[in-house]
Parts: sequence; C-alpha cells; structure tokens
Amino acid sequence: MKSIKKYILIITMALLTITLSACSKVTPEQALNKVAEASKNIKNTEFSVIVSTESTSGDKTRKIEAKITGAVINEPLAIYANTEIKSTRTTLLDMYIKDNVLYAKNDGREPWLKTSDSKFLSRFESYKQITNSEKAMEFYKKNAKDFKMTEENGNYVLTYSGNGDQFKDLMNSLIESSGGQLNAKAFNDIEFKNVNIKLVVSKDFNPVSNEVTMEIAKKNSSTPTSLKLVQSVTYSKINQVNSIDLPEATKNAKEIKKTS
Repeated sequence: MKSIKKYILIITMALLTITLSACSKVTPEQALNKVAEASKNIKNTEFSVIVSTESTSGDKTRKIEAKITGAVINEPLAIYANTEIKSTRTTLLDMYIKDNVLYAKNDGREPWLKTSDSKFLSRFESYKQITNSEKAMEFYKKNAKDFKMTEENGNYVLTYSGNGDQFKDLMNSLIESSGGQLNAKAFNDIEFKNVNIKLVVSKDFNPVSNEVTMEIAKKNSSTPTSLKLVQSVTYSKINQVNSIDLPEATKNAKEIKKTS
C-alpha cells in the first residue's frame, strides 16, 4: 500500500503541473501552440482539485478522497492550500507559503507551525510549474494527433483516450526535470491502463478545467496491486490573484527546527 500511496502523490502533482500548461476549426497542433504561448503569461491563479482513488493490494481495498482548494502566485512565490482527505478518518490541513516561510496547521485545532528551512521550502518550488510547464507542452504537441477536439459551452475541449504508454513518457520526463525530488525509476514497474483526459480551455486558450481518469497496475508483483484514480481540476481568477494574505493566528506560529 505504501508504494501505491507514493504513486498517488507523484501522479497528482504531475497532473496539476500538466493541466495548467495545456480547439471548431482549429487543429490540435495550432491550439496547443496557442496554449503554450498563453501559459507563459499565467502568473497566478486560484484552483480546486478533487482526487478520488481506489487502491487494491491482494484482497485489501482502500478508498481515499482528497479535496484541495487554494491559490498560487509565481513571483515572489506565495501559496495557499486547504486540504481535506477522507479515508478511514478525515484529515484537514491548511498551508501557506509567503516571504520564504511555510506555515501549516493540522485538523483545524492544532497550533500553527512555521519553518524557513530552505531545504524544506525547495520541495514546493515545483508549484511554479503549475502555471507553465514546457515538458507538458512538449508531450501535448508530440501527441496532438491523438487528441480530439469539440466545442462546449463556449470553450474548446480536448480529449484523449489510450492505454497510457504515451502518458508514461510524460511522467518520466516530468521526473527527469524534478531536480531529484522524484525517483527516476518510479514508473519502471508500473503499467498505465484506460487513461482518459478531458482538457477544457477558454477561447483565449487559458485553462478552465481538467479531468483525468486512469488505472495503474504494478508489474511483476507477487501480490496483485492496482489503483483507480479520478482527478478533477478547475481554475479561476487567472492573473487576478493580487495577494495571498496570512491569517492573524500565524503571527504566533511555533518555529520548526531546521534540518541538518
């Protein structure tokens, strides 16, 4: 189960990254070129993510649902994320990053904690890729022929369905560009199946929403292990987030000792 949880975290972060980097008479190639240009100008946004997973190992099954709402500003980096995870119990987490300090609070009752440890903060540098990922755009352009396009509610919709081999290539490229934060061999023994992607972008090629469903299975395992994942992401107030303000209570946050 621990290995499956690791893949959930990696996939979730990667999906967040590729979504904000992605229409009618426009060809997929033309549309993706326009999206690539538009993504370079996204400096901040609000987002909402819902992830549901069902992992199976042998005869044991576990379901987890996570909801994350927040905002990100690229320069200088500022983040707010409110996370609710439902499994055997419900876990709540509030997190802010501002002025090179991370603040966090668990379950709405615990006191605020803070750290300015650069090693810890560096783990969140990847949030900057949410607004612009060259690796993601390379993947989309390379596989544009496999996307279908329609128009829906005044937006452009790109959809992809496949067995996941091409999607695995994207995951590996994202790992290579992660600065060593992810294991480059993480997906060597993983098979992607039934991958479906639905990207919705506005007429000016900014992201509106994204939904991904997939199944992954671990190869060559003595215990059959698989994961079904559904992730839905929506965006709002693109380039309209002027500031992320800290709660008053963070002034009394307890400092976490720096790691050696």
